[in-house]
Amino acid sequence: MATILLHKKKHIPYWLVPVYACLVVMPFWMAGFLTVMPFSYHFTSQSMSRAAAEIPAASFYQLLRLENHAFQSNEKVGQGTIGWVDAAFQSAAGISLRDPRTFLGKELPGFSIYDSQILIAGEGTDYTNLPVESKKPDDLPVPKESEPDETKENTPPAGEEKVLLYFTHTSESFTPKNGQAPMNITEVGTMIGKSLEEKGIGVSVNKTDIGALLKKKGKKYSASYEESRTVVAAVQKEEPSLSYLIDIHRDSQDKSITTARVNGQDMAKTVFVVGGEHPGYEENARFASSLHKLFEQYYPGLSRGVIVKSGSQTNGKFNQDLSNRAILIEMGGVDNTREELERSAAAVADILARFIKAEQNE
Repeated sequence: MATILLHKKKHIPYWLVPVYACLVVMPFWMAGFLTVMPFSYHFTSQSMSRAAAEIPAASFYQLLRLENHAFQSNEKVGQGTIGWVDAAFQSAAGISLRDPRTFLGKELPGFSIYDSQILIAGEGTDYTNLPVESKKPDDLPVPKESEPDETKENTPPAGEEKVLLYFTHTSESFTPKNGQAPMNITEVGTMIGKSLEEKGIGVSVNKTDIGALLKKKGKKYSASYEESRTVVAAVQKEEPSLSYLIDIHRDSQDKSITTARVNGQDMAKTVFVVGGEHPGYEENARFASSLHKLFEQYYPGLSRGVIVKSGSQTNGKFNQDLSNRAILIEMGGVDNTREELERSAAAVADILARFIKAEQNE
């Protein structure tokens, strides 16, 4: 009898105890995890849409075949599918076995720039020469607003203002190595604005010194977009017709990357930057893509392409959620000359005018 009882005792399901404990603790653990995780990783329709966009269509096709065998008869030879091991690594650690950059992105200083996505690559553009945002203000002072141009009174009115040109990093300057006097980024905005008006496009050039506002409020340079957002929102409230919001910057890359030979003349290259961390970024991306295509048509090689930026090391919005026609343009680099910038400013104005007039006539 003792032997029988001992035998039964050995078969007591002791493993049920930890299982029951896990079932009790699991809901609390999951609730805590979903609460403390960063907002950008919450399960929203936007985040799920982005995640699904990264999965090849062939993978969805395979899932359909698992549920409905009728799809098997139409299977295409050589149709690739995502590696489930790779998917597991991405889910657990954010690492892709097919993209070695993900192994290094969190470990090497400065490697975060490769989190940017090249939506459209212009001539010569790749992940080694993406635009570099200035991390601190330039030493040169922002020029004071000049007196109104009296000759402008003789210029026919351009109509209702539709384009707002502004500068989040107002201290960015160009210092050519040919001995030419330094030039501030706001001067490029003046050039673009003048050309737009000559083409009959109403434009407002806002030269609010964001750096001075930051200094006055005791904020860091990293808060520049927060401050420029306040300025842009206020201008929009006063002038609701301003729907094309163009934030003009200067790239920190050297001249070999930011200069192109177009129609026999050197010009400062442009690159369109779209913030990917707001629901309407796709519309802004389409806007930038349309402008790039116009550049390719009329000024081939001048546009470096369209870049979508997101992640913890960048702003991610760039105030582009304020309009579906909002973009950031990097105009040339630190070494570009005034003449190169003047030519490019005229080209940017030409492209913007063509796009706006085409939309108005639709």
